[in-house]
Amino acid sequence: MRTEDLPVIDCPKAPLARGRAHGEALRGTIAGKVERWQAAIGKAYGRPAAAFLPVFLSVTDFRTAIAARVPDLLEEVRGIAEGAGISKETAYALQLMDEEWWFGGFDGEGHCSSLAVAPVAGRGTLVGQTMDLPRWHDGAQAVLRLDDGGSETLVYTSAGLIGLMGVSGHGLGICVNTLAQLAYSPRGLPVSFAMRGALAQENAAAAADFLSRVPHASGQTYQIGDRHGIRTLECAAGGVTEIAIAGGLSLHTNHPLANTRAAPNARLEGSGDSRTRLRSLHTDFSRGPADIETAKRALAARRKGGAVSIVPKGPPRPDTKLGLLRQMTIGAVVYEIGETVSLCVAAGPPSAEGWRQMAVR
Repeated sequence: MRTEDLPVIDCPKAPLARGRAHGEALRGTIAGKVERWQAAIGKAYGRPAAAFLPVFLSVTDFRTAIAARVPDLLEEVRGIAEGAGISKETAYALQLMDEEWWFGGFDGEGHCSSLAVAPVAGRGTLVGQTMDLPRWHDGAQAVLRLDDGGSETLVYTSAGLIGLMGVSGHGLGICVNTLAQLAYSPRGLPVSFAMRGALAQENAAAAADFLSRVPHASGQTYQIGDRHGIRTLECAAGGVTEIAIAGGLSLHTNHPLANTRAAPNARLEGSGDSRTRLRSLHTDFSRGPADIETAKRALAARRKGGAVSIVPKGPPRPDTKLGLLRQMTIGAVVYEIGETVSLCVAAGPPSAEGWRQMAVR
């Protein structure tokens, strides 16, 4: 998607109405995405979606954790289903992206790269990332503008999903990247719900406390920043490890740096691609000031052996496994959180797409 075509959906405060506004505004986009998603399930796991999804939903119980920790988000998902004209089960299953991957045994570690930079005189806190997902998400990118009553939250998402990452008018920003090597649980809080629950907090300390208390369904890094500083948490089923941040800079890709609660047969050192991308981020921040332009440049890097910004090759081929499942950067964000709060967003690989700046009220 071109950044200039990125839709921004205004959503009211009440959870059910919030979801309905999302679903109604993106109804056609969600319908097309569901078709691509169901086709991708068959290619990824060797079983059609009609056979895979009922088993996935019957042997996992994420709803109990969601209802206990973020019940309003269950209402929001119901609203998405009503607004988009899809079944409640389909809308619910759409939220379980990371959980579907480990349940299905999808071969991959993810490709997101993230950063957080503590504030200094003259510049606010920076939090940013690339969001790298299977190519079938392309065309479904959107920003949700959520009414928080007196302020707003901007959430970058893939249509039908309650959110991928976001920043609030309170001055709190959260980015994420998958840690597929870490322990998972069929009864934990899924990533999308954990991210939104943390984003609803007043500040970084409260968000970190929320993430430290909830049971996690999937391994995930949460980069958190507010006007006063940054926090980095590696979360897994069974425990959360906070990374000690040196020099006011936290850079992360898709292998754990501190948490050792491994999933069965996992290699904690991660892939060569993940390690190369981490070195790439460090290279860019070592060559320039730790400012928003350096953050954008780091997220747009395409160094050999581990491109941070993943540009798809050739036209999509929905009839092939690689055509559906090949990763690409479906968006990138950088939040600047100071006296004012802003979101810089690219709706595709930032090495190929322009940036758009949005103020957060």
